[in-house]
This record gives sequence, C-alpha cells and structure tokens, in this order.
Amino acid sequence: MKTKVKKTVLYGLLFMASKWTITALLYYSGFWSYWFLLLFPIADTIAATFAIIYLRNNFRKYFKKALKISYPEGFKEIIKKIESKQTLLLKEITYAAKSKNPLDKKMAFSAYFLSTIKVLEKEGESFETIKKLCIDIAKDYVKPKNKLHKWINTLQPKLINLPFAESYLKRYGRKTSTASHEDGFTADIFTDKDSTLGFGYGMDIKACGICTLFKNNQATNYTAIMCEVDKLTFSLAGYELIRMDTIANGASKCDFRFKKI
Repeated sequence: MKTKVKKTVLYGLLFMASKWTITALLYYSGFWSYWFLLLFPIADTIAATFAIIYLRNNFRKYFKKALKISYPEGFKEIIKKIESKQTLLLKEITYAAKSKNPLDKKMAFSAYFLSTIKVLEKEGESFETIKKLCIDIAKDYVKPKNKLHKWINTLQPKLINLPFAESYLKRYGRKTSTASHEDGFTADIFTDKDSTLGFGYGMDIKACGICTLFKNNQATNYTAIMCEVDKLTFSLAGYELIRMDTIANGASKCDFRFKKI
C-alpha cells in the first residue's frame, strides 16, 4: 500500500506540473483566457477522484470482506493461508511487475483469485460455492464507488471515437502485441469499424497469462470464472462484451468485441 501512496503523490506532482506548464504555454502564446480558471476546480476534482479510486483499489480488502461474511469463524485462518499461497504464486509472476505489456498488470489480481480458489478447494468447498464467492468479490470490486466514479465509467465508451483515441489505442496496441515474458499476455488491438462491430475498439488475446498461471497450478477448470469476471467488469463500465470463444475453452484466441450499453 505504501508503494501506491508514493505513486499517487508522484502522479499528483506530475499533474500539478503539467497543469501549470500548459497554463504558462497558453498565456505566453496569447491563447490564454481567464475563463480557463473555471476549468481548474473540475480538473482538480477529477484528478482527486482518480487518486481516491486508485488508493481504494487495494483488491485484498474485497476478498477479506467477502470471506469474513462467508466464514465468520475461520476467516483469519483462511486469509493467512491465502496470503501464504499468494506469496508463492507471486514468485511465478515476477515478470508482471516490470512488464511493458499493460495486460500483464492483471496478474497480481488474478494470482490472489487463484490463491483464494486453491485454499477453498483444499478446505473442501464445491466448485459452485467457490465460483459464487469469486463472482461476488468481483462485483464488489468493480462496482462504482461513488456517483463520479460511475460517471467516469460511462464516459469511457464515449471517448473511443474522439480524434486522439485512435492514436492512443495504436500505441497501446504496440505494447500489448509484444510479449514481455513467455507466460504473459499478447494481444492485437483493432480500431477499424469493420472489425469491431462498428464500435471502434476490439481486441484479440492470443496468449493469456491468466490461463497459463491457472494451468501451471492445476486449476484450469476455474479459469472460465475469470472470463465471467471480464463480462461483469465491462458491463459496469458501460460496455456489452461480445465474445465468440476463449482460450480457457480451448480456442486459439479470446476475441473481445463491444457494444455501448
């Protein structure tokens, strides 16, 4: 958590420096208007909201909350076992922390899911019980934390067709198309209308780090749960996820296509 705080402070300083640099450039170029000052509170509010969301996105607390409800008696012991298992799994995904592929950032969250699954499985819980708990955790994790967070989520689909979006997505695509590790993700990004159901954004995942991690830990029957988490995550962000097949089901790729809700 300390690392998150340090990063948030750094991003805050960069935001302030950027804001005043842009202000200075506008002023000395002759484009400045004092009406721009009205935008400062809006920009500061949005930046503060992102900082709060970022700090609150300590996903462990959502697992602990759900597990405490489901296992009030043995909650602390179960958490201890999950944390122990997580420590071992993190050694398998050390590449993710420094990976230049942004999709690999999902691995820590997925490893904690896997740790929870393996511990509950060892405790004798059924597949359906574990699945329900995982979905409940995912719902609590991805749901908007406040009205502004909800508005930001619904804003994202609207940004896809803006002029700057295509160049950003192409840069993003260059990063995702390159594997930083043999066990990590690779994906192709599409921005043309014909390949994306008219939406302007789509993705084919060609190698799935989550599938590899689950396979290496004899948990392939649980991988599809993570696919359901994808649908839930995108729906709360204002997207309908349309997917024909997944690597978890034996396909050669996971095709992500979207429609605005």
